[in-house]
Amino acid sequence: MDTYPLTPELLPHVGEERPLRILVGWDQSGEEAVEFAAWLARTTSCSIRVISTAPRPWSSLRGKKSKKYKKWFKQTEDKRASSIRHALKHQVARDAWDGEWAVFRDGAPRRELISAEAQRFKADLILLGSKSKAKKGRFLATSTADAMLHSSPISVGISPRAVKLSKKGITRVNYAFLEERTDAAVRGIKVAASVAMLLDVDLRIMAFSPKETYKHEAEFNGQSQLIDEWNESSLALLDRARDCVSDTAAQLGISEPKNFEVETCVSAGEGWKSVVNSQKWKKGDILFLDSQPTERARVLTNPRTEDFLTHAPVPVVIFP
Repeated sequence: MDTYPLTPELLPHVGEERPLRILVGWDQSGEEAVEFAAWLARTTSCSIRVISTAPRPWSSLRGKKSKKYKKWFKQTEDKRASSIRHALKHQVARDAWDGEWAVFRDGAPRRELISAEAQRFKADLILLGSKSKAKKGRFLATSTADAMLHSSPISVGISPRAVKLSKKGITRVNYAFLEERTDAAVRGIKVAASVAMLLDVDLRIMAFSPKETYKHEAEFNGQSQLIDEWNESSLALLDRARDCVSDTAAQLGISEPKNFEVETCVSAGEGWKSVVNSQKWKKGDILFLDSQPTERARVLTNPRTEDFLTHAPVPVVIFP
């Protein structure tokens, strides 16, 4: 398979083409994030590093220079490395392991340790799994994932619990806009289109509108009229999306991708569950979302997006 970087937006540190640098947040309760990384490695060239963390037990070990602390650190590091090696060995091809494939950090809050390691690694993507109590095929954010979805300067990928992924890697790219923000939609569509065309897979652009979400945002007397207007504006956005895809193809110098097709759809219903389930999903699907606009480039989700993520049945990447 030809290898490509997953577009400049996912590879902000790239001058020359190089493997996608993936930092995986290790969770002993599940290996979804490792499986997500392995799945991406079946799609494109990757360098995967796994970070495990632990709070520093100051009360019993007193300081980093104490023998007890050093012994605790070494024992914990070795134990975590053994578990990570086992997971990587069964999931990830050896050539996708980073030279420093497992790191153990302690002390600061987990989100800070992950962010600091992402900077050291110059990671392009941080992958996190779901809470263990989530239903199969569903995502529930851990406290770390929740924090990263509101602060990460790097794209964050999340994976539902026990999700089944295609052995062929990514076979279709999906982009969803959840509200009427044309500036973010156009940017996100360009990224999704670039990835789909470079990988030569289908692109699906979706607009979701669950009626119940309007109860949280405002009180409307003519709710059905509002939904109709939203659907009309969504269709107009989808028309713009096709033009955007054509422009992106021209910028990439790709005239006629062999297998690339664009599908657009609007999905409305009573709540996220029915809206999301009304679409057919594949084992090779990846879903891209954009963040709320911010002064500094960082991942920032809102309650609407967070509600949607609990029902997303496929791996999701959220851009800063």
